[in-house]
Amino acid sequence: MSNKFYEWWKNHRKVLTYGAFIILFGFYLSPLIKKAKYKNLCIKYSTKVALTKLNKDDIGETLLEETGLNIDELAKIEGYKNCIN
Repeated sequence: MSNKFYEWWKNHRKVLTYGAFIILFGFYLSPLIKKAKYKNLCIKYSTKVALTKLNKDDIGETLLEETGLNIDELAKIEGYKNCIN
């Protein structure tokens, strides 16, 4: 019995070792991926809020003149600033 297991292990140890490392690395990266997903959602929603705020306020007009950016770009900047932490 041990001879069969040893032969099987000898033939498959590289595949199993690499697979185990890939699975453990996936568990390591999982929280980072979730955090990035939540940050992207935060930026998306903050951009929508900033876009409506800039369209309603006159602040957008002065910012447009000062920076030379359009309203969409200013809203993206505001959304990113709100979710950077």
